[in-house]
Amino acid sequence: MRIRDAEFVIVDLETTGMHANQDRILEIGAVRVKGNRVEDTFERLVDPGCEVPWRITQITGITTADVYGQSQVAEVLPAFIEFVGDAIFVAHNVTFDWKFIASELSRTGLPALNNQTLCTVRLARRLLKGLPSRSLGSLIKHFDINPDDRHRALSDALATQEVLTQLLLMLERQYEITELDQLLRFQNTSYARNPADQQRVEHIRKNYLNKLPHSPGVYRMLRKGGKLLYIGKARMLSERVRSYFAGTEGHAQHIRAMIRQVHDIEWTQTGTELEALLLESRLIKEHIPPFNKAGRKHHSRTFLRLGEISNSGWVTLIKHIRADGARHYGPMATHKEATHLAQVLVSLYGASPDAFRSPEQNGIGLESSQIGGPLTEEGFVCATAFLEGRDTQALSLLESRMREASQLQKYERAAQIRDELEFMKTIHSRPHFLRIALLERTGAVLCTLNGKIEVHFMAYGFPIAHAVWPCDPGTFGTVKSIFHERVLHPPDRLTMQQVDAITVLGAWMFKERESISVLPLTSNGCLSEFDAALEEMLDQIYSGQ
Repeated sequence: MRIRDAEFVIVDLETTGMHANQDRILEIGAVRVKGNRVEDTFERLVDPGCEVPWRITQITGITTADVYGQSQVAEVLPAFIEFVGDAIFVAHNVTFDWKFIASELSRTGLPALNNQTLCTVRLARRLLKGLPSRSLGSLIKHFDINPDDRHRALSDALATQEVLTQLLLMLERQYEITELDQLLRFQNTSYARNPADQQRVEHIRKNYLNKLPHSPGVYRMLRKGGKLLYIGKARMLSERVRSYFAGTEGHAQHIRAMIRQVHDIEWTQTGTELEALLLESRLIKEHIPPFNKAGRKHHSRTFLRLGEISNSGWVTLIKHIRADGARHYGPMATHKEATHLAQVLVSLYGASPDAFRSPEQNGIGLESSQIGGPLTEEGFVCATAFLEGRDTQALSLLESRMREASQLQKYERAAQIRDELEFMKTIHSRPHFLRIALLERTGAVLCTLNGKIEVHFMAYGFPIAHAVWPCDPGTFGTVKSIFHERVLHPPDRLTMQQVDAITVLGAWMFKERESISVLPLTSNGCLSEFDAALEEMLDQIYSGQ
């Protein structure tokens, strides 16, 4: 299970003392979280059946009068157990809270919890080795969290939830941990190093780790003798590379096997993370390092082509993009998704009910086209408008067909159309910049990060030049000149390398969609007007920060 799909209940207790076998719970606070989103909270004061010690009142503000007459723990625990359910039980020093809950359950005759547990203290010890203290207060200060009321159960549980969110982000960024089982192993697993390993790691720390720049780039892990082991990219080289040699017990087995062989490290700085992504993808395919399991080959991508075949407008699936006057959309996530989309478009706008077929089998012929169908003249326009996000008629047609099939009691058919409708809604919800016809994706992508603006120029779908603004006017002018030159020379076809860069660019744009703006080169193709609009847009964004 992925971490973002798991449910966590973050628990904090206020108690009369530190010993679960003799002290009692005063207050229970808990937060139910899924996908970094708080879904529900739980807060109960508990009558411990005794006076609240003065030192506890000094810390929490809870007095004997506050808890007198409140529910006994036996009355509160059933509701708490129901709130926890099957979620991961999380606490800051989880052993403390778990022992108190277990002791109270035992005293009241209720069954013990058997949930998996996660400790934010353990995570912090492995991820924040340089921090003098990993107490909740120290982490609240470190992550600049502003709790409402410290040392009250719900407030501390909410603060712990924010700490957990930050630690999970660090785990994903530094260790690429996104699975729940990896997370749970990370907090507990350890393995011994032999002296030779320790000496090698000290060599790396002394000669490389302190020299790593705080900037994006691509790093290369090499064994003794210079043989390449692994290529990776980083938003911040210093942080990412150091993560391999700190808290190593949390790494997957194959990463630990690689680390045991690393003797030297090389790196290349880039101006932006996107540049690092593109360079990483290219280098992996050139060198095929043994520990890179993904991205080693150029994979053929499936596109939708809307264009003429034998004087008729067709939608077809195609692997190779040529400047043949047609409109190309994609690349699609999978070949199956592309096929399904083409089938639904033909069913809605096709020239005949059985129109979906192979162009070659139909005697038409189209190089590299695999399957598709002819559309009516009006349907061709509607299909194009839907793919580009300018029209929702396809959704309305499917809704009407679904209602009609249901009224005729053709429930299987209605269910099939319902699935098609949900699929088309997903397609329509994608960001607009990923739906523009591929060879028309020319312009600038502006991404605002850390007070600066990344400017990524793209021509005919693929990225060609980058700059970080504000910068030296001469540097920015050189980058714009590269863009101008490429715009004036459109490609006859897209290479595998260009399609790969298009895929990387699309994935990056989707990930950073909340931070980016797109300035297209208008249909008249006037570069001077584009440059003026870009300067105005940069000034507006920069002054608005």
